[in-house]
Amino acid sequence: MTSTPPVVERHLFIAALDAAIALSGEHGEHAGLLLVDLSNLRVINHRHGYAIGDHLLLEAYTQLQDLSKLPDNVYRISNKTYAFLLPRLANPAFIALAVNRVQRTLEESLNIDDDILPVELRLGLAVTRATAQGALAMLARAESSLVQTRQGKLLQIDEAIQEPIANQTSMPLEQRFAEALYDNAFELYFQPKIDLRSGKVFGAEALIRWQLPDHGFVPPEELVALAYASGRSYELTRWVVNRALRYQREWRDDFSLPLAINLSADLVSNPDLPNMMQSALAIWGADPATITVEITEGAVIEDKEAGFDNLAQLRELGLGLSIDDFGTGFSSLSYFKEIPATEIKIDRSFVIRLLEDTQDQNLVRIIIDIGHLFGLDVVAEGVEDEATLEMLRALGCDIVQGYLYARPMPEAELRVWLKGREILSGNR
Repeated sequence: MTSTPPVVERHLFIAALDAAIALSGEHGEHAGLLLVDLSNLRVINHRHGYAIGDHLLLEAYTQLQDLSKLPDNVYRISNKTYAFLLPRLANPAFIALAVNRVQRTLEESLNIDDDILPVELRLGLAVTRATAQGALAMLARAESSLVQTRQGKLLQIDEAIQEPIANQTSMPLEQRFAEALYDNAFELYFQPKIDLRSGKVFGAEALIRWQLPDHGFVPPEELVALAYASGRSYELTRWVVNRALRYQREWRDDFSLPLAINLSADLVSNPDLPNMMQSALAIWGADPATITVEITEGAVIEDKEAGFDNLAQLRELGLGLSIDDFGTGFSSLSYFKEIPATEIKIDRSFVIRLLEDTQDQNLVRIIIDIGHLFGLDVVAEGVEDEATLEMLRALGCDIVQGYLYARPMPEAELRVWLKGREILSGNR
């Protein structure tokens, strides 16, 4: 059996993508980048063996090569993700035909046996002109698109074809990102979390923001994807962690506020993660019991073997661990029971439909019951009205956050917002 294609080194793929963009630009045409992710490959390996997984990887690669009919347009960029280059698109609308053909072909060819777990395909897409953006920014947009489809959302082809305003500047977005990281040009916003039983402030979630003078705020998911595409997820996360803990120390004379900090999915299995967190705690003298790290459900499934050890080390440091977007990752409960979590967060997609859809009500009730059975706090995000709040209270939810109480706000506004409000103490 022919072996699976190796994961290409990042700089080689970026060079190939840059070349495809340049070639398209020379002819006044568009370039497309389609990411094809076999999202449940690790589950398939676990259930059916690596020989089946390798066969599926090879079959996907072979089919993509056949569809391309051009050399050097298909790259394996991670263990379970392929990049499919689509240079020289005279009409970007043709991308819809290409996407449909790729999806249909792969769904047919990867369905090898009724006894084998079906492959869950997730696609990410970006289309651009050469003058609009470089390879890293384009990859970031495609990764951002992939994140959305991994969360169960439909691939937005029309949105992918539109040129992003932030990239229509003289300086490529990836260069601006690198300079912003060097200059500490990002901001942290904070969204309060409210304890439903007492009505007191439970804590706040720290959220990164990046504002460009000629554009406005870059969407957070695009910023995170850009960090990943440029290999700077670790640096960006380290900045967020240290800035959050620095603020927390500055608040000590006025109030003590627990914080939740998001970790990039690709860092969950990074062997340097526990040391980074331990170092930040020591630098700022932070109490680990007041810090919760949030990871997505999908990130845990992504690399169970390496990730669980890291998560256990974070808990040994005394940090809380929250599983974000719970209910969207389709994880096995056998995985979930092994995660050393202290909290789960119900994805806002369930919360915003809570009053309209009895199935969502039942799902939220089940998630809350599961959380409580495992001794976890349950947080609902995206709470925007009193009726939803009362429904969550009736279902037994512990903590809420959302526009009903406060939008994410800069640190100075948070200080003002907290005046006169009581903060729950000893919450974990």
